[in-house]
Amino acid sequence: MMDIRKKLAVATAMLAAGALTLTGCGGSSTAGSSEAAGKTYNIGVVVLDLQDPDLAHMTDAMKKTADEKGVKLNITDSKKDVGSELNQVEDLLTRQVDAVIMQPLDGDASQNAAKRVIAANIPLFILSTEFAEGADVAYKSYIGVDDTVAGEMQAEYLNKMLPQGGNIVFAAGIYGASWTDRRKSGFDSKINKNFKVVAEFQAKGSRDDAKRNMEDTLQRFGAGQIDAVVANNDEMAIGAASAIADAGRTAEFKSVVGVDGTDPALQDIKAGTMSATVRQDSAGQGVKAVEVVTDFLKGGNVENRYTLPFTLITKDNLSEFLK
Repeated sequence: MMDIRKKLAVATAMLAAGALTLTGCGGSSTAGSSEAAGKTYNIGVVVLDLQDPDLAHMTDAMKKTADEKGVKLNITDSKKDVGSELNQVEDLLTRQVDAVIMQPLDGDASQNAAKRVIAANIPLFILSTEFAEGADVAYKSYIGVDDTVAGEMQAEYLNKMLPQGGNIVFAAGIYGASWTDRRKSGFDSKINKNFKVVAEFQAKGSRDDAKRNMEDTLQRFGAGQIDAVVANNDEMAIGAASAIADAGRTAEFKSVVGVDGTDPALQDIKAGTMSATVRQDSAGQGVKAVEVVTDFLKGGNVENRYTLPFTLITKDNLSEFLK
């Protein structure tokens, strides 16, 4: 009887041990899969100027998409300074982010910061602005627009509005920055030969800088000597338009045209101080960037380039875009 009891006790103990082993294996497997499924990715973002309302709008859209996708964004501002841009990138690498979305400030100089990301084996994605032609930077994807097209659309608009040609003041952004150089080259390639750029200044995308430069330009050119203002972005177009209005000379100008399609620019078109803007879907670019990077981090395939379209906005279709 004792032998039977001993055998039963041993068998019971073995079954219990086996159950514990199985339970332990099952628990470990569930925890592992749960950890993989619940991975939270941290994405670093370097924006060239968060004071720009268009870029602020873009980053707001990025934050919303990141929340929906369950990823975290570390958004930094290079403040239109290449040295700051590099510092922001190095800080993100120190934080060991899973990917970097970069909006290059300068087509050449910004390559240094980009290559730091690549050297750290962190996937790099480029948003909205590009490197100089022929740059050797191994980023995963570019998400944005073809800025050359924006300049072409500005020129085609002026060709249509002023078939007789005229004198132009050109407000450039930042020489060397891809968005400036491409928009300018696109404009130059399409503008009719009967137009002449009689004055050009660099206003670094700033409303205030453009206004000061335009005030000086108006001192040099009298009534009837300028027909249009072309600006590489809306902030500069608004600044130039403000200087023209303050001087009481709005009626002299047949066209003031910018790029971006910001709300303040739309209000200026409504008021008649600007005539047109070439809208880029900045929010759409930001949303797409977060989607592409998240897909990549989760093992999905991504394309090398995602290009969103521009839209010309004038008083004729303004109502479609006013909020």
